[in-house]
Amino acid sequence: MLSILYSPITYGTISFALALCYALYRAALPKPLPGIPHHKTSTTRLLGDIPPMIEFTKKNNGTFTEWMTKQSAELNSPVYQLFLKPFCRPAVFVTDPREAQDVLLRRTGKDFDRSNFFKNAFVGTMPNHHIIQSTNQKFRAGRRILQDTMASGFLNNVAAPCLHKHTLYLMELWRVKNQAGAGHAFLAAEDISHMALDSIWDVAFGSELNTVPEETSFLKTTHHANSHTIPLQDDDPITLPKPPYNVNVRSMLIITDGLDMAATSPFPRQSHWLLRQTPRYRRARAYKTRLIQERIADAKRRLVAVVGEFTGITCATDHLVRRETLAAAKENRPPAYDSPEAKDELFGFLIGGHDTTATTMMWAVKFLADHPRVQTKLRDKLRRRQQQQQQQQQQQQQQQQQQHFSSSSSSSCDSPNQAAAAAAVVPTADAITSAQIPYLDAVVEEIFRCAGTAASAVRQATRDTQLLGYAIPKGTDVYFMSNGPGYVLPNTLNETIAEEQRSPSSREAKENMVAAAAAAPGATRVRQWDAEDIGVFKPERWLRRRRRGERKEEKEKEEEEEEEEEEDVFDVHSGPVLQFGGGLRGCFGKRLAYLEMRVLVVVMVCMYELLPVPEKLGGYEAFDSLTHKPKNCYLLLRELG
Repeated sequence: MLSILYSPITYGTISFALALCYALYRAALPKPLPGIPHHKTSTTRLLGDIPPMIEFTKKNNGTFTEWMTKQSAELNSPVYQLFLKPFCRPAVFVTDPREAQDVLLRRTGKDFDRSNFFKNAFVGTMPNHHIIQSTNQKFRAGRRILQDTMASGFLNNVAAPCLHKHTLYLMELWRVKNQAGAGHAFLAAEDISHMALDSIWDVAFGSELNTVPEETSFLKTTHHANSHTIPLQDDDPITLPKPPYNVNVRSMLIITDGLDMAATSPFPRQSHWLLRQTPRYRRARAYKTRLIQERIADAKRRLVAVVGEFTGITCATDHLVRRETLAAAKENRPPAYDSPEAKDELFGFLIGGHDTTATTMMWAVKFLADHPRVQTKLRDKLRRRQQQQQQQQQQQQQQQQQQHFSSSSSSSCDSPNQAAAAAAVVPTADAITSAQIPYLDAVVEEIFRCAGTAASAVRQATRDTQLLGYAIPKGTDVYFMSNGPGYVLPNTLNETIAEEQRSPSSREAKENMVAAAAAAPGATRVRQWDAEDIGVFKPERWLRRRRRGERKEEKEKEEEEEEEEEEDVFDVHSGPVLQFGGGLRGCFGKRLAYLEMRVLVVVMVCMYELLPVPEKLGGYEAFDSLTHKPKNCYLLLRELG
């Protein structure tokens, strides 16, 4: 026995095993990309940068994406690499807005394309959706399926009335909750999420979920109205009962929760595969598939009955059927209404219009409640616009009356009571979409800028290339962070970037902007935010002053020079933003998202004054899922008469 224990073979076997384990350990350690800044200590840990990232979130109550962006300052570089997935190559992070714009607008499809991040997060739910495709014909064909839903006609005539209706439903629910709270704040996050789902469901399918109206009716009943107690502490929120969700809502929440899980998992494909094996998820997916098939079948019955006539477009599904009918006729083939691509695009329309929009709306109510000056200023602008519209309508009516009745003696002045009544009226959907109010545009844009709903835009290098002088190997995922320097934090590193380090397309774009500015001082160009208040919610940053009549002919300007006054003009190019990505792979539903936010802000500000909530219910702490959500979203309202 001892001879075996002390034999050379035993020692050799043990030595070989130890050497093999050490070799495997060394092979599993993170391998940095040459020349790109990184934390040296992270290369000595199997988990790389994961331990310090988790420690940051626990100690500082922060988020993963906040930590990722902070590493730019830690490493003193606008380009750096982090090791966030075991046994995988590192990801590269960029915090320079100009470089991000260059890649998204001018280098996608050449040097960069769709990242593995989105593919891994969405492939288990929507394997045929354009978001997971490379920038190829399949990607372009997928975007074309529902491209009519982003046209002004559909947005103004179909989407806007739906959004307006469901926003009013939400306002009524909040009225009931606010009265029940008796001066105590109430949780609004779920209400906003349900309203966003109700709205996009109506726009997508032309039918109503009624999640918000059902909860309102539930709370109004005598039994449930008295089933809560008023908190003893003034800063405690009111807790109200909730009705059970219907099967549509339950199925949607199960599927969207699965997306959140995949987006935050270090092994998204494997995690989502395990989730898809559960009976609960299978039932939700089967219900989703059956629902989409039923809505497509309904649209076919309504629209294809009369060949060549599509006058009854009421939802996105109708547009899908219309476009496929016309395409099939043109290509002399049978229509493929329920193709996997069509069904995934329709479901993606629903998902994309729900979670991201709801998250931004949650941030919106927080920003407005914490900035009463902005509320008051916006409300005054809206009321003034309503009064102007009312006066214009009255003048038109008077002119019509004078044409028919020369003895008409109606007055063109509003009484104080009439003006007060007009101020209390909530604008219609048509009035909201057609109103040209620069300050409203500025408020909406500032909400998107400060919300940080999407913390980054991600692309993958399709060939060996460079970013700011650093070599980026083919297959590397690059995160262009939008929650830090240049966007909501001062960009102190951009001055260290030599112009020759930038790509030829970036340098050419700058030369073109400089030339345009020299030729026309008022030319549109992307500028930088003021570092002193870049982190402050300030809609005025989107406005610039100009004289009235600035665009008139020179002769007219000279004649009216004395009567001209300055006015605010909304300038969308006031500074860099990245919330909707950019270029060919930019957010498909951007125009719908702006419309949703515009309708919510106008209706909410006209009906309520949003009051600051107690300190423990406020703050801007967040958590990361598929989007960057606030931890607290409570409301305290004062009804406006």
